[in-house]
Amino acid sequence: MQTSWMTLNVTHKENIAVLHPIYGIHIEDKYNGRIYFENASREDKSLSFTKSTLEDVGLYFCSIVTYLYGIWEKVIEIIQTVSAKQTNPVFAKPGRNVALTCPYKTGDSVQQVMWERIKADQVDTIVLCNPSGKQSFGSDFKERTLVDCSDQANSMIVIHITASDFATYRCVATGRNTTYVKTYTVAGKKKLILKTGLVLGRRCFGRRETA
Repeated sequence: MQTSWMTLNVTHKENIAVLHPIYGIHIEDKYNGRIYFENASREDKSLSFTKSTLEDVGLYFCSIVTYLYGIWEKVIEIIQTVSAKQTNPVFAKPGRNVALTCPYKTGDSVQQVMWERIKADQVDTIVLCNPSGKQSFGSDFKERTLVDCSDQANSMIVIHITASDFATYRCVATGRNTTYVKTYTVAGKKKLILKTGLVLGRRCFGRRETA
């Protein structure tokens, strides 16, 4: 039984590590010293990172080849945790359009720009933009978003938002040597009610007494 770990590098799968019952463990040079099999037993094929960076965010594929049952594959997505201090708040009313921009400056040619919608229980890929400008949409987003994949002006408009669209949105621009991330929090626009209180004072007139 052989176990292979791969990651999605823009358009193709890239090998990371292989665990073979006879030939042992092979780790690609790019990941050498950064990943390891925590327990290389026959039951546990988990892969661990020791020095993770933002560039490690993405999709990972675990493929196990068995000689009796064929190939078993599992897909895992690593995401970056989003702090409230790192987000840019955007307030909108249901039915309106929301425009988000991703003015990345990676200092290098961008290989991929990805827009995501992040909720407490799931992360959805909205669209992937490749260097040629081609757009690959996630399910249910193609008809509801307008995306500009042009260089340095990447933007996205969510059309006629609903309450279900109130979430965190993240743009990840991946270059050869660096990654740019910008995050927005889209929330409902609440009515602001100002209450004005008027206090009338009453003057008291009386005689002034001296001791």
